[in-house]
Amino acid sequence: MKRLLFIFYLAVIISAAGFAQEYKYAWITDLHIGSPGAEDDLENVVNDINKRSEIKFVVVTGDIAEKGRDDELGTAKKILDSLEVPYHIIPGNHDTKWSESGCTEFKYLWKDDKFAFEYDGVEHIGMNSGIPWRGGGGHFAVEDLPWLDSVLAAAPKNDQIIFYAHHPLNGEIDNWFDVTNELKKYNTRAILVGHGHINKLMNFGGVPAAMGRSTLSNKKSWGYTLVDNKPDSLLFYEINSDSIPHFWGAIGIEKDTVPPVDSVQFINYTVEPGKGKEFKVSVLWQKELKTTLSASLLVTEKNIYAAAVNGSIYCYNLNGNEIWEHNTGETIFSRPVVSDSVLVAATIEGDLISLNAGTGKVIQTIGLNDPLTSQLIKIKVPYNDAVSTGVVAGTSKGDMYCYDINSFEEIWENHSAKGMIETMPLQISDRIIYGSWDNYLYCIDAKTGIINWKWTENKNYYYSPAACWPVTDGGNVYVAAPDKYVSAVDLMLGKTVWRKNNFDAWESIGIDNNEEELLIKSYKNNFYIASAKTGRTIKEIKIDYGIDTMPVSPLEWEKNILFTSADGKVYLIDKNYRWQPLLFLGTCRVQNIFHIKDNIFAVSNMDGKIVVFEIN
Repeated sequence: MKRLLFIFYLAVIISAAGFAQEYKYAWITDLHIGSPGAEDDLENVVNDINKRSEIKFVVVTGDIAEKGRDDELGTAKKILDSLEVPYHIIPGNHDTKWSESGCTEFKYLWKDDKFAFEYDGVEHIGMNSGIPWRGGGGHFAVEDLPWLDSVLAAAPKNDQIIFYAHHPLNGEIDNWFDVTNELKKYNTRAILVGHGHINKLMNFGGVPAAMGRSTLSNKKSWGYTLVDNKPDSLLFYEINSDSIPHFWGAIGIEKDTVPPVDSVQFINYTVEPGKGKEFKVSVLWQKELKTTLSASLLVTEKNIYAAAVNGSIYCYNLNGNEIWEHNTGETIFSRPVVSDSVLVAATIEGDLISLNAGTGKVIQTIGLNDPLTSQLIKIKVPYNDAVSTGVVAGTSKGDMYCYDINSFEEIWENHSAKGMIETMPLQISDRIIYGSWDNYLYCIDAKTGIINWKWTENKNYYYSPAACWPVTDGGNVYVAAPDKYVSAVDLMLGKTVWRKNNFDAWESIGIDNNEEELLIKSYKNNFYIASAKTGRTIKEIKIDYGIDTMPVSPLEWEKNILFTSADGKVYLIDKNYRWQPLLFLGTCRVQNIFHIKDNIFAVSNMDGKIVVFEIN
């Protein structure tokens, strides 16, 4: 009898050990340090958490900083480090969209931008969903997906899973279904997200979810969420200045009946049956680098170059054969530049690196001390009594430099801008035009770097003409900014010629080959063709691509227009204004299209997919 009792109690102990036990923890999100009152709000939250002995740890789900600046992140860390229990943290889009460090400062401060830990039979897993610069919305990096797979696979079979991200796991975020599909294979209890600043129960792909309030008071009260983790449920309570837990929602153990999302990640729409497909696409070759590309491709007459965020640079010939690959060991957010046999890349660590364009061998490196954040351009410039090829690079502080591409001797520098330079600078004769995240568009002399003028019509930081690549007809410069205005600025005087917001523009603008018509991708479901001279709308074309904040430069080819979208597609508008999708590259933002020759083009997406295709 004693033996039977012993076996019974042993079974109970083993069974109990395999299931989650009750405990409480704090969940805070959307701190926005740098916005008015945010520091005081966070300090109040931390002080309240430190008073509660029942809280075992803290989870922080993104938007730590308002503008993602290094000093804002540093301030947040100082306050969070005063917590008396461990905390686990991931970034949000505010931490990455304008990051002057190319998203490296977050990892430096907190050692990683994701986390995984076990507590009493529950696996807590958090992943970065912040978009690295390009556009709004969210993005799960292609490199993080195998990491998630490995963490889930290593978890004990009976452990429950709680997953954390900043963004809701829906169409707003790249690669969202890869995450929900994987989570559904395991014992996932819930997905907890921020971003919306409200307490709300949700569901993503059949997985129960919750959105939490911001720590910001917003004229009411600071606050955070107390999570009561029970074996059969999660209970959510809001804690604010009255210190009383206010119950607002619960997630029980629910049986998932929603099937996984279709994972097809490449479609050639032009080979599908159907009418109205005047243009046919043949894919000549494609590569799956499976590493994040922040910068668009660099296409030359002979080769295609891709620079990845992880510091790798790839060179392919036009037939798709790899010529070389070189890893700089640094971080690259900028599109390189090539002149004759020299390729120059710029890194967030502040280095200009020249390589042999044919072999990938490093020639030399020069350090500029500040993160190099602009896309690179090359210019012809007088230097040492000769005409030199200069490489122009902008920094996170707003400085602009020109170096001789062969010797790396400095030709000139400019310190007019006071914010990060992200754009592709535009050279027009003896002038260079670029925007900065300080509200202004700048014009400097290409020979000396001396400023000619600076322009703005909106001094709100978030509406800076900084991410779009400016275009010109030789007389005016045209920019599209997040205030949804398209502006024409006189090249010589730096004065507004016209300015219109009827295009619902964001940061995507191009110009036709005759430099007479502007090509404008709107914020949502519309493409506009407008007169460059007057801003008058020539044609509005309704296209159902949804909300799109991915900055691209539409391209004209033989009176047809090619452009890409945040929903993973390549579109064509013909000369009669009929549109059709050509390709789907996957659930990830697609970058600029480049014309190689004849009817052959190259395009890439942020997941490192490169496609070279022919239009027939």
